[in-house]
Amino acid sequence: MEDLQTLSKQILARTKEEGQTKLDDYKKVADEKIEETRQKLLESEKSRKESIELELNNDYERQVQTLANQQRNNILAKKQTLLNSIFDQAVKEMEKWDQSQFTNFLTGVLSRLDQSKQWTLVPGQASLNLIQTDQIQASIKEYPFVTVSEEVVKGKAGFILQQGGIDYNFCFDVLINELKKEFSPQLATLAF
Repeated sequence: MEDLQTLSKQILARTKEEGQTKLDDYKKVADEKIEETRQKLLESEKSRKESIELELNNDYERQVQTLANQQRNNILAKKQTLLNSIFDQAVKEMEKWDQSQFTNFLTGVLSRLDQSKQWTLVPGQASLNLIQTDQIQASIKEYPFVTVSEEVVKGKAGFILQQGGIDYNFCFDVLINELKKEFSPQLATLAF
């Protein structure tokens, strides 16, 4: 009977030992799975944080760039307005020319014309009074190949020269607009 008890104790001890070994193995596997899951969660959390931080940084950079673009556009608009006002003021100053200034401009243009061709001068409505003055009429008579038209260019200061169906526009606003196209970039660089 002692043998039976010994055998029972041995079986019970072996069963306990096997159970404890299985329990230890299961615990070890469970601990490894828990650690692996914990690591994956930490990596996932870290990755999510990095993703959120990257997204926030990108949004911030986009907003900074948008603000910089808006500021640049506002500055450019103000510069353009200022340049336009300068050119508009130049037209107004030319429209205020007296007989002497207008005569100098007109004779400067007429002196460059091809004298072998007939030219017609069409005065601008705003310059008609100047062109009809004795001083300017005398200057025009020095160029017998130029005749003054009875027509006028409505609402304009300056004049148009016509020859062979081609108009050469010397109206002040047109001249200034041509200068504006040519010199605006240079003026913007110099002024700003």
